[in-house]
Amino acid sequence: MFTAEEARLAGVPVWRLRAQDLEQREFGLYAQRGVPVTEANIVAAYCRLDPPTFAAGLTAARILGLPLRGRLGDEVTTPPMSASIYTRGTGGRRRRRIDRIDRRIHLATTGVRRGDTALIRWSQLVVGDGQMIRTSSGLRVTSRLRTFQDLAPVLSHEGLVAIGDHLVRIPRERFEQRAEPFVPLTELRAAADAFSGRGALAFRRAVARVRVSSDSPAETALRLAFVDAGMPEPVVNQPAVVDGVRLGEPDMYWPGLKVMVEHEGPSHLTKEQQARDIDRTERRTRAGCIEVRTVAEDLSSGCARAVDRVRWALRKQGWEG
Repeated sequence: MFTAEEARLAGVPVWRLRAQDLEQREFGLYAQRGVPVTEANIVAAYCRLDPPTFAAGLTAARILGLPLRGRLGDEVTTPPMSASIYTRGTGGRRRRRIDRIDRRIHLATTGVRRGDTALIRWSQLVVGDGQMIRTSSGLRVTSRLRTFQDLAPVLSHEGLVAIGDHLVRIPRERFEQRAEPFVPLTELRAAADAFSGRGALAFRRAVARVRVSSDSPAETALRLAFVDAGMPEPVVNQPAVVDGVRLGEPDMYWPGLKVMVEHEGPSHLTKEQQARDIDRTERRTRAGCIEVRTVAEDLSSGCARAVDRVRWALRKQGWEG
């Protein structure tokens, strides 16, 4: 991936850019035909062209690996299709966008703002100290905390809480090669108190529901759904001990009621993990616990099926809600 300006500076003649082995992805932006292009490749090309350029918003979130649901998490390498409806008026047929979220690649600069294109959305942003970082590959992007704040007017409440949970969770060092959270919870709460930009109320509401121990967006969605349905807030990913017997670390747990929830993600598909899960479930059953196991289908319709199943288990164990 390279720009026309880079080609010119390298002495490449204009006619060479029209050769069959090259394709134009955007005005002034070229790639070798048949070679996969990533969103990061496109960002890198623009950053080389104009050093003050950096990735922001959803693009920064994807580059940094922040959890985004659905299409928002998909890399953007071509102009995204917009959902549209057509209405008839006095001027004939008109097209009206109904997409709420702009899914184009989001680039920003501290200098003069460029004009938007079908692929690129440009912003002029003021960034404070510590709000800009470089990735391991050298890309300039807004920091995780700044990106989280920038997404406050864009994402749903659940989507924002999922990012907050991701930022503050304590990593498993042997798997993730880091021992500290991306953003400590105290720092996140202080940032929420001080934030006064666009989306500040949504940001503060989300941060108030962030918890340190949620391991995935699915767990966040389930936890929020249970609490919103009037259930007590569960303990999340903490050791469970009943009568001196260690019963692992349930994804969610109501200790006084001995109800546990385990969400079955892709890692539970191996035979070895399934064998461990079966043994764990039997030990929990012998200790008088009810274990509710959820899957991806339980997350649809606001986690309605999961809510019904857990409500039944809580009531069976004596909850009067």
